Amino acid sequence: MNSAIAIVEPQYLVAVGLRTLLEALLPHTDILIYSTIEQLRSDIERKDGNRPYFVHYFVNDNILWANQDLFRSLPQITIGLSHGNDNNTKGFPMIEVNAPENVIVKQLLHLRTQGHAGTDNQTELSQREKEVLKLVVKGMLNKEIADKLCVSFNTVITHRQHITRKLGIRSVPALTIYAVSNAIVGPSEIYKENN
Repeated sequence: MNSAIAIVEPQYLVAVGLRTLLEALLPHTDILIYSTIEQLRSDIERKDGNRPYFVHYFVNDNILWANQDLFRSLPQITIGLSHGNDNNTKGFPMIEVNAPENVIVKQLLHLRTQGHAGTDNQTELSQREKEVLKLVVKGMLNKEIADKLCVSFNTVITHRQHITRKLGIRSVPALTIYAVSNAIVGPSEIYKENN
């Protein structure tokens, strides 16, 4: 089995949303969802050849709070999924799952740059597609990209379609994770400031 990430989260939509973002960040990693700690324990304790090789755990803050000793004993990094509770899970990095999308993406990117810098899984994007991708993740609209690159609006649409087809990634947050993890854009450059 490939390296795997475990998501331990009883709220299915939260777990699936996180899995979608992580798949963009780490496309060759299996991401397994568990709704209970018991399900995760059964996989951790497997003795057969199908035992997952976990590299990270993303754990609901209530589950993490109740099982801190287990996660502190594991050599892999555990990241808490905070739902705004006041659970005492000090010592674990946390992601606020109720935050706006761009904040969650920035939190994931921050974790990514700390723990997985240098991963190179770049698909054959052309130089122009990389330029378009960089401007997309900076928050520019198609018309703004066309003006900046001195190309037609339709050319920008075509480049975006090629990027989506080549990478298999549709959402801007997932494209952002890809662009940062492949050094197309730096974390500090993402999302156009509108404040």
